[in-house]
Amino acid sequence: MSQAIMAQKQKTLAEAAQANPEHRFTNLYSLLHWDYWIRTAMDTVLARPGSTTAGVDGKARDYFKDHYEETVTLLVTSLKRKTYQPQPVKRVHIPKSNGKLRPLGIPALRDRFVQEALKAILDPIFESDFCLHSYGFRKGRCTMDAIAVIMPLFNTSNKYYYVVEGDIKSYFDEVHHRKLLSLLKRRIADKDIIDLIWKFLKAGVIEGQLFAKTEQGVPQGGIISPLFANVYLHELDRWAEEKWDLPRSAKFMRRAAGHGNYKLVRYADGTPVQA
Repeated sequence: MSQAIMAQKQKTLAEAAQANPEHRFTNLYSLLHWDYWIRTAMDTVLARPGSTTAGVDGKARDYFKDHYEETVTLLVTSLKRKTYQPQPVKRVHIPKSNGKLRPLGIPALRDRFVQEALKAILDPIFESDFCLHSYGFRKGRCTMDAIAVIMPLFNTSNKYYYVVEGDIKSYFDEVHHRKLLSLLKRRIADKDIIDLIWKFLKAGVIEGQLFAKTEQGVPQGGIISPLFANVYLHELDRWAEEKWDLPRSAKFMRRAAGHGNYKLVRYADGTPVQA
């Protein structure tokens, strides 16, 4: 029942966002500390394999299954009173394909519950804004969807000849917090939601026994981080659409003048195609 209620609320948010691209949402925070909302978020997180991995507090899935009702009450109460404070993120390093190490953030499980609840509010709003050919970190989209768009471009009609693959170095680590908030505020006018996001951004990290402040970046591994990454990179997507998604006649004129045409197909950091 709680999942059905959440789905209906999300549908309402999405429809409102689609109907008015300039609308700024208020009164969202009350959803966050709604009992049904928190329970659904907890059930979603606890069903994932990653819930067996604990954050800095050492508490994993079994603990929260044994203290389920107690946790719901504590989260709902602290969110209502606006006393909820995220814990620092545990930082570990995992190997990359090139032999280097990638920093990975592991939030405490209770913070993952709140992030899941927060994401369930923000996702339907911002998904209404995101560009068609943005495929990274989005539900129901994958790498092959991006490739499926690129492949038909290489024919005698479209005449795209090159793929230029790019990657933003340490992207998650370098997201500017205040710029991110300014982008979020284009759609979110609820101060309590913004304040909670700020707390998550500034919660800090613990690596080994050392604590470090987080002056920039979003934790790679956090539930809400991929959404923040897309909100930030949506500005790149919009720029590319305005500059490169031209009428066929305009593309023909550019080609006749010796200029290339381009199309951005982004999976995560970005893959532009050149003609």
